[in-house]
Amino acid sequence: MSLTKPLWLVVFVALSAMPFIRQRTSVQEAAPSTAVVYVGLVEDDRRQLERLGTSDATPVPGRTVTPAFETTNHRWRPILNLNRHVTWTMAFDGKEVGKVESEPIQPTSLENVSGPINIHSILTPPAGIPMIGKPDGRFSGNYGRETRRPLVVVSQPYFTDPDQWKPRDAPDEVVSHARAKLRTVLNHLRQCDSSGEAVKTDWNYPDAEVRVAKSWGSNKGAFILETKFQHNHCLFNVNGEDYQSLGGNQFFFVAPNHEATFLGLDWELVDAGDYDADGKSEVIFYIAEGKDVDVDHEGYALFYDDFRRSVKFVWDNH
Repeated sequence: MSLTKPLWLVVFVALSAMPFIRQRTSVQEAAPSTAVVYVGLVEDDRRQLERLGTSDATPVPGRTVTPAFETTNHRWRPILNLNRHVTWTMAFDGKEVGKVESEPIQPTSLENVSGPINIHSILTPPAGIPMIGKPDGRFSGNYGRETRRPLVVVSQPYFTDPDQWKPRDAPDEVVSHARAKLRTVLNHLRQCDSSGEAVKTDWNYPDAEVRVAKSWGSNKGAFILETKFQHNHCLFNVNGEDYQSLGGNQFFFVAPNHEATFLGLDWELVDAGDYDADGKSEVIFYIAEGKDVDVDHEGYALFYDDFRRSVKFVWDNH
């Protein structure tokens, strides 16, 4: 479903086949503490997504840069407005995968487009912009169409991943701590009756009902877990009159001491890298949260300082 009214940004602080993709790894120098570093996301052009018809092919041809975060003194905050030309380093999986140049798009051209109003057009020819993986629906928000995976871009050549976040099987003890945390966060689960209405009694589900869909581990012994309920069709968490659909996923961070932190519902891991050259990896997630099918809040979350701190760049879709 595409939305047509203009949106105000809400900020919370807290290789598909390419002929050649240049990858570079290096030991990056520490950033001067007073230098400003910008981080953005290469996304499919929302103006083109907005105009898609039901029979139109995807992904759309165009892509844009969404400036999302900035840092000085290794403290991150959301970007309100980046009104300047930028040459970005494109990063993925701890490697440089190219360069891209961008300049601001006039807000008047975005009045009927859902999403952030501070985005950049890309000056680099499309053939010079890599695509990671195959397009799918995980990063499309309310558009419900196939889009490319977002790519992290940095205004400095900072892309290494010193924490070495990689897909890794999580030990049973790590999984058990995430499951225990889930019970404290979603503590009134209700299934549906034959009419599709939530029943009146809580579901005392077994631990095995919560399966690990994906997991990533760092060289520090920490884990990120994506879990899903096996029987998640017509499943809700009830809090008074508030019904939260649980048809999607749940994300957790489990520290080396096995302390589990619930991160959010219906997120996707984008990438990890040391984007401010402080020797620690930041981790970026895509957020697409809503009470039911529609996405109410969309954007990105960046975690830093070993997940002790975070910042969000999100917008309302209503």
